[in-house]
Amino acid sequence: MMKKHITLLCQALASATVSAQQAPAATTTEKFVTTCANTANVAAQNFCHGYGQGVYETYLVTRHPKNAPDFICAQTATLTRQQHIDNFIKWSAAHPQFKQASASDTILRYLGETFPCKR
Repeated sequence: MMKKHITLLCQALASATVSAQQAPAATTTEKFVTTCANTANVAAQNFCHGYGQGVYETYLVTRHPKNAPDFICAQTATLTRQQHIDNFIKWSAAHPQFKQASASDTILRYLGETFPCKR
């Protein structure tokens, strides 16, 4: 009898844990561009700068010469973060097929197209 209660309790706890988990919120390119275009909102601008910098920094630390070679070579770029964001907004308008894609993925596409590495 005790084993049955323990089994039922474990099943209840497991199902409660599963139902409590939510899918991660995705930041689409469209949402990111809308947020970044709101230049009057300091918090939105801080988010855009931090998110964009985070995507690029993550790209840099995940490079591997054999498994993940460089495809973005922006080391000599002299643009400010705001100029990068402004250019990304323009680039996104010219590439509407990425509106519902992950903002991170689209930022990397933009950087790869804008600052390609010489092969």
